[in-house]
Amino acid sequence: MGLNDENRPLGIFLFAGASGVGKTHLATLVHKYMFSEEYPIVRIDCGEFQHKHENQKLIGSPPGYVGHDEGGQLVNQVKKYPHTVILLDEVEKAHHDIWNTFLRVFEDGVLTDSKGETVNFRNTIIIMTTNLGNEKTVDFLLSGGAGFTRSVGMKHGTKELPPQEMVNKNTLDAIRKHFRPEFINRLDKIVVFNHLSIFDMQKIAELEMSVVIDKLSQKGYIINYTDSVIEALLEKGVDSVKGARGLAQVRREKMEDQLADILIKSVPPRGTIFEISYTPEDDFIFTLKKPSKTKSTDK
Repeated sequence: MGLNDENRPLGIFLFAGASGVGKTHLATLVHKYMFSEEYPIVRIDCGEFQHKHENQKLIGSPPGYVGHDEGGQLVNQVKKYPHTVILLDEVEKAHHDIWNTFLRVFEDGVLTDSKGETVNFRNTIIIMTTNLGNEKTVDFLLSGGAGFTRSVGMKHGTKELPPQEMVNKNTLDAIRKHFRPEFINRLDKIVVFNHLSIFDMQKIAELEMSVVIDKLSQKGYIINYTDSVIEALLEKGVDSVKGARGLAQVRREKMEDQLADILIKSVPPRGTIFEISYTPEDDFIFTLKKPSKTKSTDK
């Protein structure tokens, strides 16, 4: 509505919370909603900037150094796509001095690259993600064991959800401890994500099945599945520690790998119907039905 500060980016957000709860996914959906898929999202993996000198990757090498004419990874993309979401993934992994670079972006909406050119960030939305504080929450979830039994608990996971008040406290305390006040004060909002409930997981399991359906439909195949498939995904993939990533892992290992074997060995014709069901004894069962023949009549 034009009420935002014209000298800052459209929004500066820190998405915080456990792994696999949808922080990065939401950032991509914000980009799709705000700027459409016509322009790509600008994604920076902060794990690649763990050393002070790697700041040059963002804004470019100084004059006289190799790669000066190539510019930086961040400024080049913003020059090309000024209306975009800038996703800074796992910000806690970046070197602290790199955030001095972003302080001017947060305050004035501009950044001077290695060539002396001013790059405009005022039409971007900056979204950062972090897992800070999650380790303490995981310790709470797995507090029933110690030593070897604790590692077994981590392996098997847990479906218990931690109290949201505790998640908020652990997360915000860790953020305040890790980042300087001048950095935190320039954020528009710190968004602490909830852990996913079983209802959330059920919706995500259905989305995982839609991924399989879309992949096979592009090859001309049809997929039908029973409710037992969703229940099996929840049983095998739901984990409060790993979040929804467990569901994607089961989908890839238990379904897509077996479907790939079927497609390679039998090469079913287009229109074949894949019926997927599940039993505890036989795991996921794939039944193929031949496509129905339609008779055409000339008028």
